[in-house]
Amino acid sequence: MRFAIDTIDDAGNSRIYVGEPVELADNHLRIRLRNGELDIAINRITDWFQIDRQEKGDRGQLFAANA
Repeated sequence: MRFAIDTIDDAGNSRIYVGEPVELADNHLRIRLRNGELDIAINRITDWFQIDRQEKGDRGQLFAANA
């Protein structure tokens, strides 16, 4: 399940990452990107939305990594 995750970087710029949640630990969300993985501090996330739909039609959960 892929999500678009909107974040704010140290300079105050908005950055959007598209990836799949892998792990949630120590106030960081690790997402799998097309070309690697990235840890995002949860307090830097400003918005997110689901891109893919599950086969059942249920909504995915961004913060339920490895669930």
